[in-house]
Amino acid sequence: MTQDQLAAFSDIDSSNVRAYEAGRALPNVQTLVRIAETLKTPAGYFLEDVTVEMFPTSTTDRRRRAS
Repeated sequence: MTQDQLAAFSDIDSSNVRAYEAGRALPNVQTLVRIAETLKTPAGYFLEDVTVEMFPTSTTDRRRRAS
């Protein structure tokens, strides 16, 4: 399936699909579920091996505290 087909079938802008694949953007949960449904794949598949350390946070972000 092409990026444009995925975008059309899941009702997502094709520029967003390209940005997700290139790593320039992250889909929100709703979009992730729509992509998974379109690909007939469990949404959890896309989250395997994902850890919180993979996401940058600013030094002023107090929501995540050092352990």
